[in-house]
Amino acid sequence: MKTKKIKKYNLINYSLLKSRNYLGLHKLSFYYLNSSYIIGFRNNLSVFNLKQTKNFIKKSLLLIYKFHYYNKKILFIGFPNFLNKNFYTLFNTTNHYYISYDMWIHNFFVNYKKIMFLKKKLLLLKKNLSSKELKFMININKIPDLIVVYNQTKETKIIEEILATKIPLISFMNSSTNSNLLEYKNLGGFHHFKAKIFIYLLLKSILTLSKKKSIVKKKIFFNANNQKHYL
Repeated sequence: MKTKKIKKYNLINYSLLKSRNYLGLHKLSFYYLNSSYIIGFRNNLSVFNLKQTKNFIKKSLLLIYKFHYYNKKILFIGFPNFLNKNFYTLFNTTNHYYISYDMWIHNFFVNYKKIMFLKKKLLLLKKNLSSKELKFMININKIPDLIVVYNQTKETKIIEEILATKIPLISFMNSSTNSNLLEYKNLGGFHHFKAKIFIYLLLKSILTLSKKKSIVKKKIFFNANNQKHYL
């Protein structure tokens, strides 16, 4: 694309193009119900509608910022660590939770109380945990108010577990998973390296933003179990 044409786009549009976020997975991996989010195929790769992707991302970023603004706990799952573990550092310094796919314990939320009891017992006995996965998961000392999953392509079991908890879920996903199950989804080529950097910069910009009341125009209301929110 020529430079003159790029000037017509705003910064997010340009970044989506530069990060190759418009290119999805191979045509054979495409989930047919996602057809409304693509404009066709190129070299057997699905091509996303960037206008829709941009709108999804803006909506998700606003939701993440609102939860962050009201000091709600956010659990980020599957965000890739690169360039000195940038995602891990960002989420920890902003007082949120982070877990990689390979450290996830299935049925974690179902067994949450048992895991927390085990944690207290081990601390009293001053014993170290033998499970590397458990060491990461027990750092989640509170049921999160919002969960954000990155590049959710194959980890459908984790998504099913989260949906069963009715905790609000945002997913950065590709074209091979049924997106109709999710209310807050971002469809795009998030497996590209430049796309990972782009999402990192976006999240960093909102999670490190000073909490000015003028920025948040609408409140989030929570029910008794902190399970649902209303914009």
